[in-house]
Amino acid sequence: MRNGYPKFPEKHLQEALFSPDDYVKYRKYPKKSLPKKYVITWQKGALDYFKRKYKPKKRSLYSLINLHIKKDIGFIKMTGIVAPNAVTVMEELIALGCREFVCVGTAGGLHHEGVFLCDKALRDEGTSYHYVKHGKFSFPDKKLTDKLGKSIEKKGMEYFQGTTWTIDTPYRESKAEIEMYAKKGISTVEMEASAVFALAEYRKVSIASAFVVSDVLKTEWEPKFHKLNVRTALNKLVDAAMDCLNS
Repeated sequence: MRNGYPKFPEKHLQEALFSPDDYVKYRKYPKKSLPKKYVITWQKGALDYFKRKYKPKKRSLYSLINLHIKKDIGFIKMTGIVAPNAVTVMEELIALGCREFVCVGTAGGLHHEGVFLCDKALRDEGTSYHYVKHGKFSFPDKKLTDKLGKSIEKKGMEYFQGTTWTIDTPYRESKAEIEMYAKKGISTVEMEASAVFALAEYRKVSIASAFVVSDVLKTEWEPKFHKLNVRTALNKLVDAAMDCLNS
């Protein structure tokens, strides 16, 4: 196998023994009453901002899915990080009727700070290979990505469009990799995008993603998580995501 995984040949073509639909039926979740569009984040600050501004209704299905609903849009803060957690939750949301996702969060920057609209993701994680065939990149939905870009502009933010590097292991982002990918023009690094893009392709739903750089990775690590401009930009991304899904 080119990547050493999945171990089973042509895994992405195989039928699963049981599906997210089976799990939803088992749990007897009320499919019809849930949103078809979701904003996804990994940052508690983004959730706190959403609750303050939009006054949503809370609805808990179980420990992984705690919804905050404003009209016909759901908002979820993931309870964990990395690709398998994100894909599991989103699989179940799709089974419950979701057809559009906008993901907003933070990422490491390989060049500089700022807001980045993701146009593709380098697949350096294991989850995506169980969904789509081997390839270097996975891609978001172009139409929804363009809409998100326009919504970001409407909120008065400048942004860069770029490629992200998705990796499962944040403490194994080696100096050699960072230097190589930076030279190749990759803009950001995070832990979920390439997998959720592959999932969206497999399940035929739409997805777009944007990041605020929270730490810069160059010759040394420059953490900026605590900076006001990072928190403010992430809040504006939440507003842009809502505008995108409302338009």
